[in-house]
Amino acid sequence: AATTASSISKLSYNAQAIFALCSWPFSLKLLWAPIVDSIYIKGFGRRKSWLVPVQLLASFIMIFGSNYVEDQLGLGNTVTSSNNVADFDVKGVTAFFFMLYFLMATQDIAVDGWALTMLSKKNRGRGPVCNSIGQNLGYFLAFVGFLALNDVGSSEKIWRP
Repeated sequence: AATTASSISKLSYNAQAIFALCSWPFSLKLLWAPIVDSIYIKGFGRRKSWLVPVQLLASFIMIFGSNYVEDQLGLGNTVTSSNNVADFDVKGVTAFFFMLYFLMATQDIAVDGWALTMLSKKNRGRGPVCNSIGQNLGYFLAFVGFLALNDVGSSEKIWRP
């Protein structure tokens, strides 16, 4: 991880700006949402028509692209793993994460629409609150919890009293 952080800090501002384009799909959800809400397969369902393919496609992209990303970030265990900043393919990594962010933004639109159709009018105001709490709890468990489990001292104290 230290190698990755030092490599990223050595990247040019231009490369960092290119990588920042990954977040655009979430910024452009307002333009994409009407399409997600209006196009669907009636027999499959308005939301499932988007959620199932998005989840499958994201899974395939993560599974089949994981070696590429590991190699680019210098995390791979192979001899060909590159730690040289000059060899970093910023456009390829940006395209990889842009596709994932686009799929996750699409999923976010479909889930938000699903929540609006499932919740009663009285509870619709609580939906975004529950969504926000769930996302923050997920971030906490994914980052802080994962770090605690990877720390030998913390793991020994928590799991082996």
